[in-house]
Amino acid sequence: MAIPSGLAGRRGIQLATLIVFVAFLDFFAGLPLVPTYARELGAAESLVGVIVAAYSITNLPGNVVAGYFLDRFGRRLPITVGLVVTALALAGYAAATSAEVLLAVRGLHGLAAAVLTPGAFAMLGDSSQTGSRGRTMGRSAVVIAIAAVLGPASAGILQGILGYETVFLMMAGLMAITAVIYIVVSRDTRVSDAVEADKGAEAQPSEVMAETPFRVNWLVLASIVAIAWTVGIGTLTTYLPLHVEDLGEAARTSGNAFTLFALTALIMMVGVIGIIGDRFGRLTFLSVGLALFSSGLFLMAATQELWAVYAGMAVIGFGFGLLLPTATALVADASGPVRRGLAFGIFYGAYSLGITIGDVVSGVIADVATTAPTGWPYAVAGIVAAATILFTLAAMTRGIGSLRGQATA
Repeated sequence: MAIPSGLAGRRGIQLATLIVFVAFLDFFAGLPLVPTYARELGAAESLVGVIVAAYSITNLPGNVVAGYFLDRFGRRLPITVGLVVTALALAGYAAATSAEVLLAVRGLHGLAAAVLTPGAFAMLGDSSQTGSRGRTMGRSAVVIAIAAVLGPASAGILQGILGYETVFLMMAGLMAITAVIYIVVSRDTRVSDAVEADKGAEAQPSEVMAETPFRVNWLVLASIVAIAWTVGIGTLTTYLPLHVEDLGEAARTSGNAFTLFALTALIMMVGVIGIIGDRFGRLTFLSVGLALFSSGLFLMAATQELWAVYAGMAVIGFGFGLLLPTATALVADASGPVRRGLAFGIFYGAYSLGITIGDVVSGVIADVATTAPTGWPYAVAGIVAAATILFTLAAMTRGIGSLRGQATA
């Protein structure tokens, strides 16, 4: 039975990393463009919010459905379709003539892109051995941080020079080129290939994750952690620009704060965390990452000054740099090759769910707050992240997972 295209080994990792980079560059580039583009097309403020949210709304169920197809038909066909349809959707942004058309295109974009991230991370799991997955996921996560740095800034600059339509067409072209590269380079492997890759790790064959459909406890834990930190990401995306404005700062200040977040995450990801996670375990670093993430949010909640925004975003970035590669490595450990697409679909569905919750809840809290600026949205998100540490500590106490480089220290 063919699985995942997924080239085994280095070429598979490189191809999957390319897809991760392009998918997240597409996502981050749209953040500064879509709201103002929707307004330019005549959307009222309420409709602007719906248009922005449409991507996440369709992306969430799309992640889970995509996971099924990734395992049922192999990685190659779903990822190819996702790349092609995403390119068409991006071209559709440029062709939109009304806010309603943009809403439909935005929803299609989120649905098509839903296959790319779980598909690429499933390929990474297929192409790496159990004992080195933390390192592999850490390196791939670096490109997400790079995309977070480059995407909003470059999109904003190019839009000012070339206009919205040209920027969207450029992104469509990049996605189309990636689709061509993927079609030419990728191939389907056999289940046995990925199983042998897992068996090449230091673990005993009886303990190899490829031989088990799911370690449900691990997948559930990784998904809970993802929801916890993405509630914070959604809060920052929605509320930070408003908070900075309430502090009397220019709009570009929030962009600078997000850039600092991405840079500190990048620093953490290019460090030794992948190696340490493989050697000493995942759960310890999930706990530390959540502690850093919540600490940054609490700092921003407690101190209504600009320096606290920058300091808090730097600390949050360090936490994120620990969380993303460690959690994705845990998901890869939790699933064998024949179910890895579904595992990552569920994980990234949880990711989208957390962002959606953070977007909505932070907006509601900001509306009912009696003072402006207020730190309550950050405080609530920080409580969610801090409380989730209890789950990781409980997992360590109960001994969920016993292999080094997989769950516990």
